[in-house]
Amino acid sequence: MNTRITIFFVMFVLFWVVLLVRIFDLSILNQKFFQEQAENNILREEYIVPVRGQILDRYGEPLATNNVGFMLSLPPRLSLRSNLPLLEKEIEKLLVFFPQYSKEELIKNYRHKDSPYNHDYIPVIEFAEHFFIMQHYAQLAQSEILRIIPLARRYYPNLTSASHVIGYVSKANQKDIERQPIAKYTGNIGKEGLERQYDAYLQGEIGKRIVKVTALNQEMEMVSYKEAIENHDLITTLDIRIQRAMDEIFEDKNGAAIVMNAQNGEILAAGSYPEYNLNHFVGGISYENWNLLRDSPYKPLINKFINGLYPPGSVIKMGMGLALLEYAGISETTEIKTPAFIELGGRKFRDWKKEGHGSADLYKALKRSVDVYFYILSLRTDFENIAKVLQTMGLGKKTGVDLPNEFTGIVPSPSLKKARFKQDWYSGDNVVSSIGQGLFLTTPLQIANYTALIASGKLPIPHFAKKKMEEEMVYYPRDVLSDFQKSKLNVLREGMRQVCSEAGGTANLATRESKAYLACKTGTAQVVGISQADKDRIKEKDMDYFHRSQAWITGFLPADNPSYVITVMVEHGGSGSGAGGPVLAKLSNVLVDLGYVQSRKGVKTPKVVNLADSNFEAEAE
Repeated sequence: MNTRITIFFVMFVLFWVVLLVRIFDLSILNQKFFQEQAENNILREEYIVPVRGQILDRYGEPLATNNVGFMLSLPPRLSLRSNLPLLEKEIEKLLVFFPQYSKEELIKNYRHKDSPYNHDYIPVIEFAEHFFIMQHYAQLAQSEILRIIPLARRYYPNLTSASHVIGYVSKANQKDIERQPIAKYTGNIGKEGLERQYDAYLQGEIGKRIVKVTALNQEMEMVSYKEAIENHDLITTLDIRIQRAMDEIFEDKNGAAIVMNAQNGEILAAGSYPEYNLNHFVGGISYENWNLLRDSPYKPLINKFINGLYPPGSVIKMGMGLALLEYAGISETTEIKTPAFIELGGRKFRDWKKEGHGSADLYKALKRSVDVYFYILSLRTDFENIAKVLQTMGLGKKTGVDLPNEFTGIVPSPSLKKARFKQDWYSGDNVVSSIGQGLFLTTPLQIANYTALIASGKLPIPHFAKKKMEEEMVYYPRDVLSDFQKSKLNVLREGMRQVCSEAGGTANLATRESKAYLACKTGTAQVVGISQADKDRIKEKDMDYFHRSQAWITGFLPADNPSYVITVMVEHGGSGSGAGGPVLAKLSNVLVDLGYVQSRKGVKTPKVVNLADSNFEAEAE
């Protein structure tokens, strides 16, 4: 009996000892922890959203800026049954000023974002213009729980101009937030172009404000404040005046054009046509506008100067010429017979000129774009060597431009054809590849960069960013050519000069209105096969639009002191000189008029030439 009493007594004592130890632990040892927990219950963190940096042209003209307005928000938990009358009352007050919304719509949107885990104010009106809120601020501010938060909304003052360069800002989804966490607070993210490429910089840095609040979420005092870091403006290399002129020149045409500094890779203007209105994407594009863009056969959503892949046609002949000088055992003055066609494997490969050119050296082969010259010499050369030269010149590789998702293109070669297409290489592949057809695919920006290499001697890195804050962006051109290749660049430059600036050049008539001294090369790249057996080929103007050839012209100016490159690709333009030549001439005049290059001495107003009716133009590239 005594033993049972003893055990009972011991257990009783142990129970109270454990209980007292626990009380001591909670009240004394962990007091600080629970005190902090209690303080956290009355402290509210608010994130301060920075204003997105502007995108400006090289002279400070806004390309992407911000409209100042306000967001109207209500505190969380109002969708609880007990608080619902208060929510309805506040919504009804707002509808007096915003009759374009319905009560049901605003309550539904609020409830969608309200949850037991959300402690942030919930947007009810996501954006209201500054002038409108200022007119009604006194009435709106009478609400004790409505918060009127300053907000900046993206605006593109030039609407469509340079749309594929600038890109756009749109609402951030969960995937965007995972990639760019600040988008959780700003609500927006750069989706395309420079807006995406430099999104982390343009977003700025989030600020934070910690305040004490009551149980009813009413603010008592501010505990700490960290300012948002903003004003992250991006100054670009673009000149919006050249860009606008390009847009006018390209009106009713599809394709791409680039104006670039040949020495340092600064892009003064770049257009992909047709363009689209960037403002339609801010806040979410409508189904109607999206479907129009998505379903257009002219592909306005594709950035054609970095994502458009086209056979380059004869604009590749300068690179071919350099490779042939190195590997075909010829010099620039070696003259070979160039008949109307060559025959290979029972198939005739014709020159663009029905009767042929008789004979040609490299100068004439460039000036008159003599196809058979390149046919014959390509057959004397291992095309692997030709491909290496062309790749050295920047083709079949990304240029490194500061835009997202640049395409690579294809420089054909026996090894590439075997590896990628599991097919053997034939002599006919040499022939068609030598004039930029077959498997060849390039982007307009690659052709512009390749032209800059010929003009300057070094391969630049094309770019659009000029300055971030006060920091100059520096891009060093690459020294990629061998000494032999460098020694032959003047041959290529002279051939290009003759194309544009001498009688008989394939672009001489088409560019006669230019005030500048031009060097250039035309190209006409077929998109459908034309029978080589047919001497009298169907004319481009008689073809269905989407069956017409891609029209190229690329050049530099001034011809005697290369400073700028202009590359033009008119989709289904038919003829490089006929469709591209006038565009090149007009863009060169813009550079003259704006003082980038000097006017050619002794230039006169040219006689008007109807290129469509010219026998020469109907045949020439």
